[in-house]
Amino acid sequence: MKTITKIVCAAVVAISASSASLAQDKPNGGDTQIRVQEYPGSILGIPMWVAIEKGFCKSYNIRCSTVGLASGPLGLQTLAAGSIEATFASNEVNLMAASRGNEIQLVVGHSPNNYYTLNVSSDYPLPNRSKGYPESMKDLKGAKVGVTARGSGIEIVTRALLQGAGMKGDDVTYVAVGAPATSYPALLAKQIDASVSFEPFNTLCLAQKTCVELVSPGKGEGPANMLAMNGGFASFAMRKNFVQSNPKAADAFIAAVRDAITWVKDPKNYDEVVAITKKKMSMGDIPDADKVLALLVKGQTTSLGYTIERKAVDATSDFLMQNKLSEKPVSSASVVYEKAPKP
Repeated sequence: MKTITKIVCAAVVAISASSASLAQDKPNGGDTQIRVQEYPGSILGIPMWVAIEKGFCKSYNIRCSTVGLASGPLGLQTLAAGSIEATFASNEVNLMAASRGNEIQLVVGHSPNNYYTLNVSSDYPLPNRSKGYPESMKDLKGAKVGVTARGSGIEIVTRALLQGAGMKGDDVTYVAVGAPATSYPALLAKQIDASVSFEPFNTLCLAQKTCVELVSPGKGEGPANMLAMNGGFASFAMRKNFVQSNPKAADAFIAAVRDAITWVKDPKNYDEVVAITKKKMSMGDIPDADKVLALLVKGQTTSLGYTIERKAVDATSDFLMQNKLSEKPVSSASVVYEKAPKP
């Protein structure tokens, strides 16, 4: 009997020690405020909406909120000014900023693969469309193409698509039209002929038959050096000095985003993800708006991922150098936070 008692006591002590260790290992952000960039009218905000709504930020003792900023460069400017603690952009924009002295750290992933699509107005002539990329790009010479902002990741991608097709990056006219909430109306108003954008732009186009999807790098369409960036395409970033001064808060943010994306990708939570998204964005007065939103959420949840593949970040630096878009190479070792999740 004494032997059994000793075994039970030992087990209780072991479990208690294990629980204490787990509690000690759990990141505690110390009630730090984390303001995060959000793209107005875009479904890309799902990870942060869920992190806040479902209490993942709170569980790691950080106070998360979102700030509407329509482009990656604007987000990075705001980050550098200290008006937000985390930005979200595709990594070619992040690395361009880093090459110019903006000291940032990629802390956690958002979308491993390229989520941009090139959409063209349905009444714009595309005689080479059936030939696919790269031949289809030739039809756009002289077209007005919408981008979120001049110098944005979207303009970089557009130039790369053109150059990959043997054209010049300036064979089109770039028009800054902001995020989908303003870029899609610009297409409808004939202010632009085409747009490289992100969801819900493509879904709205296809649902309303206002434009066609010409190129989708996320589906393996585009130049090889662009496709090599898949695996580490878009990430959340923080100022390097913030991460160094607040490592526990940075670790807590990583954990909150990781848990939010894991929760979102669980099929049993799909209906609730749709409900949360519906609170944050509207599909307007399009026919079957709720059905379109549900399909949009399904596509977005599939594309999310919190890891950052280091070789994809290095490929992004190579891509920028090959296209003469970066002043100097930026290695993954210098720009990716050492605790950023790996695949």
